[in-house]
Amino acid sequence: MSEILEEYKSPKSHRVNSFKNFFVYFIAISFVVMAGVYVGNALFGKRSLDVMLDLYNQKASLQSDVQKLQEANSALQKEYFELIGLDPDSYK
Repeated sequence: MSEILEEYKSPKSHRVNSFKNFFVYFIAISFVVMAGVYVGNALFGKRSLDVMLDLYNQKASLQSDVQKLQEANSALQKEYFELIGLDPDSYK
């Protein structure tokens, strides 16, 4: 009788072990997929490395433009004040 009971116990433990293996594999695959989505979003998403580098280059370009415009503004202000200083009607 005990032999028959052991036969019935054996498949159940195998099923539990099978379910445990399935659960472990499922968790591992889920983790890999989530990590892949995170890395993909970090590289190609709205806040990605590529976007950050483009913005950094755009910032450098805009700073260069600001410097050029400040120099042009300074030259135009100098010319403006020279013209005002030469015009006698502006002192009235």
